[in-house]
Amino acid sequence: KTMMRSLLLGSIITLSVLFLKCRAANSPMALFQASYCGELFKTADRVDRGLFDAILPPIGFWDLFANITVSDIVLVDVDKYSTPLLLNQVAALRKSDSKLAENIFAMAYDNSTCNSLTIKGIRCFYDLTWTNRLMGNIQYLTRNQNPGFMHLVMMGRMITTTVLLCEGHNVFLTDSDVLFYRDPIPYIFPEVNIMITATPISSEQDSWGTPFFSDQPKQFFTLNNGVVYYRSNPVTRSFTLTLVAHCMNSFRGRYDHEEGFLQKVFNRMMIDGKLSLHPCKKISNPATFQLNSTHLNNTVGECYDCYYGHIPWWSDVVQLPVVPDHPHVLKIGVFPTQRYTSMCYAPDQAVFTKALIEAASALNRSVNSHWGWGELRNKTSRVLLTHANCVDEGALGLARYTKKIDWFKSVGSWYLDA
Repeated sequence: KTMMRSLLLGSIITLSVLFLKCRAANSPMALFQASYCGELFKTADRVDRGLFDAILPPIGFWDLFANITVSDIVLVDVDKYSTPLLLNQVAALRKSDSKLAENIFAMAYDNSTCNSLTIKGIRCFYDLTWTNRLMGNIQYLTRNQNPGFMHLVMMGRMITTTVLLCEGHNVFLTDSDVLFYRDPIPYIFPEVNIMITATPISSEQDSWGTPFFSDQPKQFFTLNNGVVYYRSNPVTRSFTLTLVAHCMNSFRGRYDHEEGFLQKVFNRMMIDGKLSLHPCKKISNPATFQLNSTHLNNTVGECYDCYYGHIPWWSDVVQLPVVPDHPHVLKIGVFPTQRYTSMCYAPDQAVFTKALIEAASALNRSVNSHWGWGELRNKTSRVLLTHANCVDEGALGLARYTKKIDWFKSVGSWYLDA
């Protein structure tokens, strides 16, 4: 009997050890280290590795993407109020025949939102323990300041984006209140690491941006993380790993009252790299507006109102292998600036509204022609995408999103009832 008890006890201990080893092997950090970022991550110091370990999403997040083979994934933050806006975005993408409509993944911050989206066929992730861990980490770094909801959303956005890039997916981040009248993928330059929108701001908002555009030296712009495409490759992954570390460190002993840390840190990294963006009209045919360059192109063949640039890339967080005579470069493209609209800077409300209604009508009628630069009458152009930011000024909670929905309806851009 004594021998049997010893054997049984030994078996239990062995099984317990194997179970713990199995759990460790399948931990978020083990999965992260087994990704394309594994070797790169080894070059980070102990402090930065600890920051990552504290905010990595749980295994359920990896499971959600385990059998996904598409390269382009759309990631959207959503809550109970913004759900209709996301569904409207999906409906518009489907009307435009964009494959992105079937590759949308929602990051939710309450269980009921995730359940309602899953019922409607939108893949969704939510984990209460992880959400609380993100909030607790912000409190720790800011010395017990209570984080705002946007702090939680932006921290979740930046780490999940990085994880997906490290798994080899290209990530298209979009706010729920963005609407595409045309599939955005054909406008992306395959040569760039990042394709992003740019929004004009005042010079007093210099913590959010700078005069990035070489042909507009007095106009400040912020590169807007509300619509941004990241291409998964070693340089992009090095950039986002560095972005995560810098964002986390930006909280140390300070509080981000404007809840804009991700946007500010991203733009600061571009400013520090001395990014200068050049107009694509200078590398386009002035008669046909088609791109005429050996180093920049896209599927649609034109991007007359786009911009491009690059910065030498070196990270103080992770170190890419040195390639002799081939310094690392981070290449940036900007989505069409004149065919992207935002209520934050609409100069002429009547013209702005008319342009949106025309684009919305064309999408509703499945019009596939005359979406290029200057292809409409009088050499005008259709709007390709719009962002309902600033529509909600002065409103809170449900009222914010009600104002956005009402605005989309007022410009003929509500497709859920169509």
